[in-house]
Amino acid sequence: MNHVTALSIKLMIIASALFIIMTGFYGYDGGTTFGLTLIIVGLSYVVGDLGILRVSNNVVATIADIGLITVAIWLIGSMIYSGGVPFFIAFITSLVIGGGEWFFHRFVLNSVLSSKDPSPQR
Repeated sequence: MNHVTALSIKLMIIASALFIIMTGFYGYDGGTTFGLTLIIVGLSYVVGDLGILRVSNNVVATIADIGLITVAIWLIGSMIYSGGVPFFIAFITSLVIGGGEWFFHRFVLNSVLSSKDPSPQR
């Protein structure tokens, strides 16, 4: 259940940033932005939050997320948006997301990665 809560929070952080910046400021299609949001949430949760954060710390995981999200927006966005996404826009968007990720990682460390599955009662 902690993963569902974490994914929901992450979805809100990333969707807010992408919709405000990509769709609001730069006019990219909202439906495509939602698709990109889902891809980035899944990719960054598995790689950044469950992988890198588990073996490092918040600073390293946040920097890794910024890099991963920049590349994802730039490359995947260029495939799904007609006309592509300039690197600068991808980077600025990922910096905004990185600000939310800093706080999100604290939640993940305390609520998801620190929780142990209870052993079955006999």
